[in-house]
Amino acid sequence: MSVTLRASAPGSIMVTGEHAVVYGGPAIVCAIEQRVSVTLSARADSLVEIRSAIADPVLTAWSDLRAEGPMRFVAACLLRFRDRLDGISVAIHSEIDPTLGLGSSAAVTVAMLGGLAALTGQRSAHADALEIVRAVQGRGSGADLAASRSGGAVAYQLNTGGADAAIEALPELPPLSLRYAGYKTPTATVLAKVADAWQGRGAELDTLYTRMGDQAHAAITALRAGDLSGLATALDTYQKRMVTLGVSDPVLDAMVREAADTPGVLAAKISGSGLGDCVLAVGRTPTGFTPVSAAKEGLVIYE
Repeated sequence: MSVTLRASAPGSIMVTGEHAVVYGGPAIVCAIEQRVSVTLSARADSLVEIRSAIADPVLTAWSDLRAEGPMRFVAACLLRFRDRLDGISVAIHSEIDPTLGLGSSAAVTVAMLGGLAALTGQRSAHADALEIVRAVQGRGSGADLAASRSGGAVAYQLNTGGADAAIEALPELPPLSLRYAGYKTPTATVLAKVADAWQGRGAELDTLYTRMGDQAHAAITALRAGDLSGLATALDTYQKRMVTLGVSDPVLDAMVREAADTPGVLAAKISGSGLGDCVLAVGRTPTGFTPVSAAKEGLVIYE
């Protein structure tokens, strides 16, 4: 068993398929060149040490380690390997602002599981990471996990039963850029608001999710064919569906409209669950947006 190794995984952005992907629809998600790196060192004293810039350091016995707080995903990954380790030190370095989302939880989960598997001579799989995320937060599609593992742009769709997924590498996307709304609503809160707003209209909501899935599929088909006009139409239509779902607001509406009116922009839409966070522009970078580079590499292990 190696004594020390480092693992790295990229963050990600949702291009299309938000919300519907949780209910079995397809999605496009793209890895971005902002990464999370973890350095893992075996210890002989049966203690667990976790160091990160976003939380107080942890030094604890295995029996006291809990998957909670800001290091909950890290702790959940460690607990999965507790029977194969005496003790371990974990140092986490992130280039991702955790307040912006951008798949930071998925990236650290993928890096941790990949690194721990390599450290103990095991293998990790997408299903393992998806199980961790669902155990910690209760639900999740795993689309961001897939991008962090593989890099690039991927088409993602949960298989029947939702325990694993179909993952397909896609051609390179046109240039992407993001603009932060200045606030973020946790995904769980957004989902609760959607459930409240659509209470008693389950059939209508199912129809909307189906239509959203159809548009995500149209975007995937267009990207495979190099049809940028078709891609733009599918993304714009998906944004309208997000508005109907109730996850836009006046600030996001204005940001999307301003970006879409910029010459050279193919499409603009919410990226993520909505009610804050980021707006994505495809094509030319509008004023106020920041270009993002797609990550060609996914999970990397440095032994």
